[in-house]
Amino acid sequence: MKKLRKILGAFWFIHLMVFLGLFSLLGYLMTDVKILIFFIVLSYSGAICGSFIRVIDTIKK
Repeated sequence: MKKLRKILGAFWFIHLMVFLGLFSLLGYLMTDVKILIFFIVLSYSGAICGSFIRVIDTIKK
């Protein structure tokens, strides 16, 4: 479990999720495929969860 928290709270993981969200947003704007909205929401929620894990771990230290 601790290893999973380390991966989800990693700087590169959070920024990868944001990049994927922006990439999906660009794809949605260019193609108007509705399913890409789902992936936008998933990637941003992953980035937010990772950020909360990072904040909680910082507070615990």
